[in-house]
Amino acid sequence: MRHSSLKLAPTLSALAASLLLLAACGGGGTTPSTQASTSPAGPKAAAALYFTDDFSASYDAVWIAVSKVVVVNAAGTETELVSFAPSKRLNISQLRQAGTWAAGVQVPADATSVRVYADASAQLQKLDGSMLNVTLSLTGGYLSFKLDTWDRNSGVLALDFDLPRFTLQGTTLTASTRVAGSAEYSGWNHRDAEVKGKVSAVTATSLTVDAGLAGTRVFVLDTNTSFVSAASASWQPAVGDTVEVYSTLSGQGADVQFKARVVKQRSATGMGNTTEVKGNVTAVKGSVVTLNISSAGYGGPTGVVDLDLAQATFKRGSLASLAVGMRLEAYLLPAGTGWTGAAVEVDGAAKTGQSVKSDYAELKGRVVSISGTKVTFTPTYKQRYGATLPAGDVTVDLASATFEKSSLSCLAAGSPIEVKGYLDAAGVFQVTRVDAEGACAAAVPASGVAAATSSSDSTRMDGMMVEAKGTITALRTGEMDISVFSLEGLASTTTTLTVRLSSGIYFKGVTAATLAVGQFVEIKGTMQAGVMSATKIERD
Repeated sequence: MRHSSLKLAPTLSALAASLLLLAACGGGGTTPSTQASTSPAGPKAAAALYFTDDFSASYDAVWIAVSKVVVVNAAGTETELVSFAPSKRLNISQLRQAGTWAAGVQVPADATSVRVYADASAQLQKLDGSMLNVTLSLTGGYLSFKLDTWDRNSGVLALDFDLPRFTLQGTTLTASTRVAGSAEYSGWNHRDAEVKGKVSAVTATSLTVDAGLAGTRVFVLDTNTSFVSAASASWQPAVGDTVEVYSTLSGQGADVQFKARVVKQRSATGMGNTTEVKGNVTAVKGSVVTLNISSAGYGGPTGVVDLDLAQATFKRGSLASLAVGMRLEAYLLPAGTGWTGAAVEVDGAAKTGQSVKSDYAELKGRVVSISGTKVTFTPTYKQRYGATLPAGDVTVDLASATFEKSSLSCLAAGSPIEVKGYLDAAGVFQVTRVDAEGACAAAVPASGVAAATSSSDSTRMDGMMVEAKGTITALRTGEMDISVFSLEGLASTTTTLTVRLSSGIYFKGVTAATLAVGQFVEIKGTMQAGVMSATKIERD
């Protein structure tokens, strides 16, 4: 992460992930071209392809449209990797630290750069959810990544969109790009994947998807896999269906395994007008739910929106179980000047039809010990788990849980952990999802890459853009202290953090006047001399 005066959106590496991913899959409402230029002759270097970026403290999202990605040699000969007609619209900020998206890329010996062709029209999503239309400055219609410092023997090719170094003058956005160095690889620990393509085979335990130019992907299906369609509540994937698969990854290189968390139908009648949103519930009145949207598909609603879910199909949870604080993922259809829900998932809830005591529960804390798949942790925050925070340590079995941004093998004593699930009919907490941000910081992200080392040296933090989550432990005039649950963007063992409060902070779900000790908050900002200067504070 590098210092920036602009402080743009959190993740242009996202594009990368997305592009690779898109290269892998044919990319949702668009069709990738299979016409490629002849590859330059000569030996080729095998590499795991990454797309990366850095945080922004001033924007929540960046939308750009990509038409193709190529490699080029000194003579200007291009070898096409993937193309889209029409251009594929991407929300770059959703793809942060997405990890390896193509494990076996073959880079021609005479390649000197990579070109990402994009449309000039782009958008920035501000912290309040509003959009700013901008023009992306392009030379020759593309963004270029020079390969002059790339180590061909590293086994990794990482294109860094370096978002914090983007500059905005008026409405013209000028990009900064580079190839990341080998020392940075081990810091990328986000292990999610999003793949789009056509189903070529399906069984009770596996799904094979033809992901276009990147070949096929085989996904493990288990009891926690959800199947979502806006057209049918009983839909199951079949050969020939166009699908979008959200999965988690384990293993590296040839041993990588994809576990499907959600399989969504993309080819059903009536789905063309839907847009996907994610956000937290802030109010419920009958079938109308107020959602504070954190991310939305292109053209979808942003900010705080009222949604009518009366006719929605619930894949996890139910309309009756909705409560303030829950997180939803939903496909929406435009209705007049508003939106209605077509398909909805309550994050962490039980699958529809399961016998439950409580349809949703959540605990956050720090790991005490691990024994097989059972993890004991000290809880510091809860939602709908019970009237009070559980006394003492809690032990949960994570054998059937889906991990995001981590894995069971990464957990260790002291790791932050967030578990979501439900209380079954017997009152046992059944965990469906685990977040452990930062727990895999020392994990090897690609075959042959050395593990990361961490540092608490405050001089190395200056100017870095970070996102922190934690519980407020003290409030003073102009600043507060938090007990850190997770800290992204900074290789540090920091467990407490001082946050400076300025007049320019954007608040969501809380105000400067209502901040209180004991609240769990999410904060964006920059580091200076070991203190975080906040630009956005959101109440979880």
